Amino acid sequence: MTNHYYFLVACIILFTERQYLIIAKNSVDDSSSPFRWFKHDNFDIISRKMDQANPENCETMSEADLRLPPTSLSQLPQYNEIPLRQWFTNRSKLLHLHNLALNRAFFYSYILQRLDHPTRDPQYLPSLMYYYLSSSADISSGPNVINISGVFMDTNTTYANWYELKDINKTLPLFAPLARRLDNWNDEMNFLRIPTNSTIEITDLGAGPNNNYTASWYKNNPYIRDREMGIDFIPDRRGTAPSKNQYTTKIQLATISGDPIEELENTKFYGPNAPGVKETFLPVRFTRPYYDCGGTNRWIVSSVAALTDFMPRYSNITRLRGPRMIGVVVQSMDFYRIDFNPCPPGLGNPNHYLAGIARCKPTTLCVPLPGFGFKRGGYQCVCQPGHRLPYEQNGPFRGVDIEAATEEEYRNNFDCIPVGWREVIPEETGMKTKLERVRRSLNEQSNALWNRFKAPSLQLLNTLLTTFELFKQNIFPTPPSKLDESMLIDELLEKPLKITNLDDQPLDRLVPGYRTVSHLLPLEQNDFNLTYTYNDNDNHDDDDDNDGYYNNDSYIIINKVTNTNSQYQFDDKKKRERRNVDTPFYTVGVGTVFDADRYFEVQRLIAHVRKVTSQNCHLMTPDQLILPGEVSYGVEKQFEMVGRTALRLSHFLSAYYQNNVVGELYGSLKTGFPINRFQLFGEVFANVLSNFDIVSSGIFFDYQMFTDHDGTTWDLFAPYAYKPQLATQAVEAIDMSINAYRDYTEKSWFRTLKSRWASSRQSLERITAKPFIRSDVNGSQLQRYFTFPIYYRVPHYEEGYWTQPYFDCNGMVKDWLITYATPFFGVIGEEKALRFMGVVTTSIKLTSLDINQCPQSFYTPNFFKNTAKCDFRSTYCKLIPRHYFLSGSYKCECRQGFEYPLNDRTWYFHGEMMEREYQLMLAGKPNRYELLRCRQGIASGLTYSTLLVFGLINLLMMVIYSV
Repeated sequence: MTNHYYFLVACIILFTERQYLIIAKNSVDDSSSPFRWFKHDNFDIISRKMDQANPENCETMSEADLRLPPTSLSQLPQYNEIPLRQWFTNRSKLLHLHNLALNRAFFYSYILQRLDHPTRDPQYLPSLMYYYLSSSADISSGPNVINISGVFMDTNTTYANWYELKDINKTLPLFAPLARRLDNWNDEMNFLRIPTNSTIEITDLGAGPNNNYTASWYKNNPYIRDREMGIDFIPDRRGTAPSKNQYTTKIQLATISGDPIEELENTKFYGPNAPGVKETFLPVRFTRPYYDCGGTNRWIVSSVAALTDFMPRYSNITRLRGPRMIGVVVQSMDFYRIDFNPCPPGLGNPNHYLAGIARCKPTTLCVPLPGFGFKRGGYQCVCQPGHRLPYEQNGPFRGVDIEAATEEEYRNNFDCIPVGWREVIPEETGMKTKLERVRRSLNEQSNALWNRFKAPSLQLLNTLLTTFELFKQNIFPTPPSKLDESMLIDELLEKPLKITNLDDQPLDRLVPGYRTVSHLLPLEQNDFNLTYTYNDNDNHDDDDDNDGYYNNDSYIIINKVTNTNSQYQFDDKKKRERRNVDTPFYTVGVGTVFDADRYFEVQRLIAHVRKVTSQNCHLMTPDQLILPGEVSYGVEKQFEMVGRTALRLSHFLSAYYQNNVVGELYGSLKTGFPINRFQLFGEVFANVLSNFDIVSSGIFFDYQMFTDHDGTTWDLFAPYAYKPQLATQAVEAIDMSINAYRDYTEKSWFRTLKSRWASSRQSLERITAKPFIRSDVNGSQLQRYFTFPIYYRVPHYEEGYWTQPYFDCNGMVKDWLITYATPFFGVIGEEKALRFMGVVTTSIKLTSLDINQCPQSFYTPNFFKNTAKCDFRSTYCKLIPRHYFLSGSYKCECRQGFEYPLNDRTWYFHGEMMEREYQLMLAGKPNRYELLRCRQGIASGLTYSTLLVFGLINLLMMVIYSV
């Protein structure tokens, strides 16, 4: 009886729970819910799968449950596509992840093959702490970018020089130094319990039980084997030829006194693959997103690159040795920080798992936005061509607003309005050839028909503008700087035109703002793109009347001799109508939006950069080889990851020089290895080879700060690597302590950083590293390092120094460069004080930098600001990224209440078109500059009756005045 009673109670409980679940489900699916229009999509599937994994249950979950679909990531960087494609800010972190894995693969491949002598070189190879602190520097230099860094060696491929072993061919079964960023809110030394992201745990994943990360049963190793993602580097089954590329290095060394050593040091080594455009075996692969169970316990994405060495390493039988991939370098970051493109699949958005989840309406286009990571709303909806925004909408529809809208709000909003009466792009046809067309003469009387209708037409225009003030802006959009008034006032038309020869004019009058950049090369006529846009075959009547441009009240003839009878020809009755183009600046509201003086300065500077080359740079003055610092505006954001490459090396050198004690020995474990010149040259080689943007990199030691492996202290030492011209698999280096370049300590970037850190180092960041090492050679278990934890102080990225653009005429690159420099520090001397030791640099080409010509505040240090040629009464300026160092890298989009008038497949005016038409107008050539503006959004509301009334009024007025 009792058993039946308990069974009945259990049935009642189960029935009640089921009813509650049904009620809850019905309440969610209730048709009255304002968010019922949201349909489940792939984003919901991934989110649900990610929520299921946690530290408590991940060990019992299957491998499939801990990994996301391979297409969860899109537009991944590929080595053979990086120099051919434009990479925007939403892929800068993934690109850094790619380059950093390649960087460490190049370094370890170079140093292991460069130091392969069985008796002389083992002591110079990277030590245990070199591996550990290098991985730690990868993380500390990239907050919010890199969270895991490690090197996973294949089975029995690690020759540990840090153990005192009698057998030189003794190898470690497995070796995997891995660094992870820890959440230190509960750390014993964090008294405030505030996370700082400055605590790093370093461990050997190859030590301890169940440590075979290369085995197929090892669940959490997608970086070792995932053939669907192309990851199958180790064990190496490809042999010695197909997957190994040979690289060439050349080093110019110097003696301790600075004399060059005549014999160059040439080295060839096998490194990561350098595939062609159509090859598929890439040097760096990305894993699918996976859950790092037992580690960071987060969903992460890793980049994987293979390192190469000769195997067997030490053998007298040469034919047995060959290049082999002996391990992989792994760099990881949080999946939540990676942007995805939610827009529909297309040419610029290959189909992937999260494509097409944006909720833009058919009258709009989807545009992805950077910085959202893995969450909804990372897009905006712009109007389709032929549509405009409603009057109440300021800017495109934001994705975050659409995702938060109810069904009623979504149904009644977020639509664009069709544009009526769109204009056709003007094209002049039927032009007469040079032989058929009658040349115009300035002393000829104008047509009698125009003289007859000139006065009535002007009066009619004034009457219409006065009577129909409501439609003034719609029919006749007001050009900048009162161009409409110049059409109506006869005094301007009666003003005589003066003609002046270019040779008689001072240059500071012809080029506004000339005095500001007077040290640059002069601006010439061929520096402008004055291509006739309507008909390229038209000769414009020998261009006798077009070889010039207007400046104030004068028409400047370029390279022409002034006619001696010009005073007789240009009297009050026989004149050319003056074009009103001299607009120095004008304002809309508060702030200057266009500066004509600065516009010509920009054109002159861009022309100067183009003209100065390696062939003529020695003819320039020192001032002509240096540009103003404002020219490099924005470089600290656009090339932040290039700067962080130098910062990574700075952090590593600081960590090593602050914690390494030469000769330190713990039993059979030797940790006190000094850094030698082979390793330093390898580091700068890796910086240059791994990043297409970096053209040179160097480590510049201060006076008597470098001590080589033999105990010799050098006065100066500076390994500097650079890319030779047209070389893809070769890199050259020089010791900049050579007599010809020994003055690097007097360079501005070196003196600035040294003086900044001479008296105080309080602002340096303190990094805490917690290393765990293997207890013996075989890796039976893990134990704490003998010094636990270890600390080192490093600079932030913002404390580095970006130089002003300069031409490296006497250097190795011989191009326009911008250099990022960051210091490193060490504990030097008997006093064991933290001291400035030197500077690490990376350089990029100036021509890789984007310029921003849009309006900005007066305090913004941008040389190119306020030079965009948009009509700011009806449009606003927006930067177009990745157009590099060229004028016109912007677009003019319509302001609120205005619409794009032309019938084409875009919704904005491109900056290159604006620049070209403006320069044609300055030269007096046919142009359509005054047409490139938006009109007020009323054309779709104009009816045929309204247009008929205006047509009848115009016809009536012409008939009245013609009688």
